[in-house]
Parts: sequence; C-alpha cells; structure tokens
Amino acid sequence: MLIDENRLQNRISEMASEIDEYYNSQDWYRTTQKPVIVIGVLTGAIFFMADLVRKLSIRMKLDFIRTSTYPGESITAQEPKILVPPTVCLHDAHVLVIDDILDAGKTLKLVRDDLEWSYPESIRAAVLLRKPGKAPNDVTADFVGFDIPDEFVVGMGLDYDGKYRELPYVAVWSGNEFSASKSKVEQCK
Repeated sequence: MLIDENRLQNRISEMASEIDEYYNSQDWYRTTQKPVIVIGVLTGAIFFMADLVRKLSIRMKLDFIRTSTYPGESITAQEPKILVPPTVCLHDAHVLVIDDILDAGKTLKLVRDDLEWSYPESIRAAVLLRKPGKAPNDVTADFVGFDIPDEFVVGMGLDYDGKYRELPYVAVWSGNEFSASKSKVEQCK
C-alpha cells in the first residue's frame, strides 16, 4: 500500500483548509456572493472530489467534465479526449478543477485549455496525487495532496480496466495484482 486511508483523509482535510484559506483571502470572494465553480474530472476524481468538497466551507457550485486517457486494460496513457463538457456557465467565473492525478499533464492541460474557451476569471487546480518531474513546467496544480513515485497506481478513483477505483487507499499496480493488504488483493482476484 502506498498511501493508507487515514493518511489520505488527513491530507484531504489539510487540502480543504488550504483551499478555503486561498479563496477566503481573495477580494472578489469576500466582496461578492459568487461561488467557486468546482469541476471534477471524471471518472478518476469522483472519490477525491466527494471527500474534498464535503470538507470545504467556501461557497461553491459543482459540475463535471468527463475525459478519457487510459482505455480498457491499458496502463499506457493515450492522448486524452473530452467526452462530456461541463454544463455550468463559466464566463467570468472562478473555477477550481479537481483531478485524481497529475502525471504527464496532458489531461489537466486539455481541461484547462478547454475551459479557457468559456472565459473564466481564473482557473486553479487541485490534484490528489502528483508524479514530480513528469508534467511540463507550464502544467501545474495549485493544491497537491501527495507526490508519488512514477508507478501505476490504483484506488481512490484510479483504476485498472475499471477495477479498484473504490479502494479507500492508493496502491501500486504491479501487473497481476497490486501491493496492498493481502486480504484486499485476494478479494480483487
């Protein structure tokens, strides 16, 4: 197991405090009633987003964007595509994108570039996991949960062929199984 459930939840609570502090320090937030538009990148961010937004105290409106990067049993990323765009109006909005992982940066770049066409006032990003040194310098996250090694991981929304997303922890996928507790590995076979 790379990151256990307790460490994940503690860090998500810390991230919520960091995000609250950031937005509460912004003049536009203090002087208007505008909510932050929180956009989750489906499907991977679903569990992280759910845990994070329940811990936030800022005004927010939730929406989603659906992308595809790892088709089927592939552990090699393909060029990401947007399958379903957000439905909320983003013009002059302050947007917080929530994603599961910042790896090569292609998905986050695609999402940011797509959202820019709606002319938001600002776009920030929060990711649960980041693989340092993999993404280009112009693709960054403003809020990061954990830096992890360059391994294929599952759990907390990250999957292999649609499996293991529901795991409440993050584990390294090693081909036929993943490094986690033995009982959980046996349940997944």
